[in-house]
Amino acid sequence: MIIFIYGDDTLRVKERASEMRQKFADKFDPAGMNVDEFVVKDGLDAERGAVIGAAQASPFLAEKRMVIIRNLVSSLKKAESKPWLEGFSKVPSSTILIFADSVTPAALEKSEIFKVLHDQPDVHTYSLPQLEGGELTSWSAARAKFHGVNISSSVLASLLARTGNDSWRIDAELQKLGAYAAHEPVTPAMVTALVRVESDEDIFAFMDALASGQAVKTLQKLSEERAAGADAFQLFGMLARQIRLLLQARAILDLNPKAQKQDLADGLSIHPFVAQKLLTEVRSWSAEKLESLHGLAFKLDKSMKTGLDPDISVDRLVTSFLKVS
Repeated sequence: MIIFIYGDDTLRVKERASEMRQKFADKFDPAGMNVDEFVVKDGLDAERGAVIGAAQASPFLAEKRMVIIRNLVSSLKKAESKPWLEGFSKVPSSTILIFADSVTPAALEKSEIFKVLHDQPDVHTYSLPQLEGGELTSWSAARAKFHGVNISSSVLASLLARTGNDSWRIDAELQKLGAYAAHEPVTPAMVTALVRVESDEDIFAFMDALASGQAVKTLQKLSEERAAGADAFQLFGMLARQIRLLLQARAILDLNPKAQKQDLADGLSIHPFVAQKLLTEVRSWSAEKLESLHGLAFKLDKSMKTGLDPDISVDRLVTSFLKVS
């Protein structure tokens, strides 16, 4: 049997492989003598002998053995695949061979190993892309139940608005909220106080206040970031990155006033969601204003490396934003 577990939802990929290992142990291998697991890194050729040897071995005093190989399929180039495929062609039916790769489904399904093996008999595939919409909500609700967290659907929606679809972060935040609530229902105030807004969302809200010259809202957002424990260097980096993105987006729009979000997403290698936000935001800025801010950010960055307090750099950059907006 061959099983492919893959997708860019790395938490679910990891856990699905672990679940299968546990079920195998319960059914075939309670002593743990017939499971091998490999995490393939850079030395593909050096590891091939050990991996193939384990896959071809007979089970020890049992019906089956399991071999889990992480990150192999996505690491191999087509030219490197032949000796691996030759080895896997001799794997006995007593071996359950699991390939677990944390890459997008589209990327893995183009790989040579997948294309050659997935049409063979007794091959099973589990594609686990990052969840969206209702699927994300359902998974998160199930995760809350798993951790014993008492959270309503409306409060869960508020949490997901802050975390995005990062399953690792959702899981961690649910555990944190559950511990804080101590078996009581999680409240909206708890989410606001304990869960920091996902960075892209937060910086766009911050930038929107800056772009519109809303000094009070801008300073409130800055205060919230600092109260949440944001590092000054991180804040400065977020602002500097946003200036660069706005400057690049402004250049694209100046060349093509009809540019859409996908043009920005492709040109800047950013997510379409971020590109849509950027497209809305950049219309408030001229190239001259952004170039001035970019120059200031460069000078402040250089000064921080020679001793300038990073909090002062953040304050100066924010103040300059408000002056030129």
